[in-house]
Amino acid sequence: MKTQRPYTDGNDRRQAIRMPYQTLLMYANHTATGLGRVRDISFEGLFLETPRTFAVGDQLDMDFQFRHGQMNMAIMGQITRITPTGVGVKLLW
Repeated sequence: MKTQRPYTDGNDRRQAIRMPYQTLLMYANHTATGLGRVRDISFEGLFLETPRTFAVGDQLDMDFQFRHGQMNMAIMGQITRITPTGVGVKLLW
């Protein structure tokens, strides 16, 4: 039997615990490159603050410093939601 984790609020459907984490993130896809700021992160995804317009389903190649600059993280992600300040990104392991 699968146990579900409780949501953080009535609108949050994340299964992984999201932790505050701020770092710059470089991204690229077939139409754009840019720089944004990670606001929070979990094992499943992150929130990227960026003025760039994306569509749900867009994929990004991302590169950012992880664990206080000790490790460089290069990973692909997929846009899952869009807000006025940025995008929710699912990490594609």
